[in-house]
Amino acid sequence: MKRVIKSLSAAILCLALLLPMAACGGNGLPEENLVDDSYDNYYEIFPYSFCDSDGNGVGDLKGITEKLGYVRDLGYTGIWLTPINKTVSYHGYDVTDYKAINPNLGTMEDFEELLSAAHDRGIRVIMDLVVNHTSNMHPWFQKGLAAAKAGNTSDQYYDYYNFSTTKRDGDERYGNVYAEARFVSSMPDLNLDSEAVRGEISDIIEFWMKKGVDGFRLDAVRYYYYGDTAKSAAFTGWIKEEAVKHNPNAYIVGEDWSAASEIEKFYESGADSFFCFPTQGADGYINQVLSDAMHPVAPVPAQAANRYFNSMLSVSLMAKGHIPAPFLCNHDTARIAGVLMRDETRIKFAYGLLSMYAGNTFTYYGDEIGMLGSANDPAKRVGMRWTDDTKAIYPPEANTQFQYYVFDSVEAQLKDGNSILNYYKACNRARNAFPAIMRGSAERVPCETEGALVVKKTYGDSSVTIAINFSSGNVKIGGLEGELKQGICISGSVSGSGSSLSMPGFSIAILA
Repeated sequence: MKRVIKSLSAAILCLALLLPMAACGGNGLPEENLVDDSYDNYYEIFPYSFCDSDGNGVGDLKGITEKLGYVRDLGYTGIWLTPINKTVSYHGYDVTDYKAINPNLGTMEDFEELLSAAHDRGIRVIMDLVVNHTSNMHPWFQKGLAAAKAGNTSDQYYDYYNFSTTKRDGDERYGNVYAEARFVSSMPDLNLDSEAVRGEISDIIEFWMKKGVDGFRLDAVRYYYYGDTAKSAAFTGWIKEEAVKHNPNAYIVGEDWSAASEIEKFYESGADSFFCFPTQGADGYINQVLSDAMHPVAPVPAQAANRYFNSMLSVSLMAKGHIPAPFLCNHDTARIAGVLMRDETRIKFAYGLLSMYAGNTFTYYGDEIGMLGSANDPAKRVGMRWTDDTKAIYPPEANTQFQYYVFDSVEAQLKDGNSILNYYKACNRARNAFPAIMRGSAERVPCETEGALVVKKTYGDSSVTIAINFSSGNVKIGGLEGELKQGICISGSVSGSGSSLSMPGFSIAILA
């Protein structure tokens, strides 16, 4: 997809002037300066719960298309769709037909319309590619299981899965035979060593790439060959090779729930990105920084500044020259607003800090309005609150008595210049306006102000200086390079000119 850059940026800037200013100080929102490469601000959409266009209580593809203007105005230039294939569940991770659309979400024509509308707005679209396993109702498994039960090991589909007559680690029982199914019995694992299976996956990739999909999010990559990271990583590299046969700019991002050391090994595969799980959750880099900066008894902003800069380096080093993919939460984790104790200051500053990392950030739908959700998976995937009277979408088994919406709706937050939503918008605008934020290498600049951090990011012949105040009070920072271009603030505004700034608590300043 070739980006629509100048005309779209101008149109969005004009629209921005009609909306309340984001919580970003008195400096306004800078004009976008998009680069036509694989760096983007991604917005994760769980289609079942995002927007219901026909009032049947389930989100759909038409609903997503209706909201693309909203997504793009927030500064997102890419969307990740969780599974839209035909399935037997609400979540879609048990596929029954890889080349068909889940009828609950719409039709293939609806998807093609979504793709076209997204591309018209300069939004890339990646979709979940779930090939570690299928549904046990997939015709491949049904045929393979019948062959296994009959002892017909020469059948074509017997080789599609890992069948056995004796139980092994990771197996589930299916009548008188076993098959590998490391998640649940309803999702048996594919035999990825099978040339026939690889041929099927290659056809699936070609099918969606020819539709115009811009890439894939790979589910459960560490389980491709469980316990063998090298083989699993090599398989992700093979998927990248297959995708670029049809689109040389295809973007591939993988999911590996593990430590930095294992994620680094996956980056050696040649795939573009792997989610940086060390940045998310209660034990993640961002929350550790916030705990230092905002401890109720003894905050240590200087330690927060040090910890944050070290995390910036770690996020980039982990990617080994590829594209980092930091995030705060997703459809499998507790919502970040709950992790951060429903504290609006923490929620905002967390996204501000995430946004200064290099790479492609990923935002889970609803985080921009502070939605809640934890416990079981359905509770993490409830409906978006578009207006105060929007009828909520509750996936099966979600607790309908839980208070998922403690902050205002999208409609209300769009009108409030100090809302969480408009803070997110300010952060995304900074990333889109200054290419070095996403792409640049970071160098710490000496700073005498305790609790403040100054970082210079360099990308090619351009650079940007980022100043961050990790303390709750106002600070003055001198000796800065560049002119103030944008302030991103919880309250108040960044002021000053030239090399000296006055910054309110927990604020970020961009100079260039």
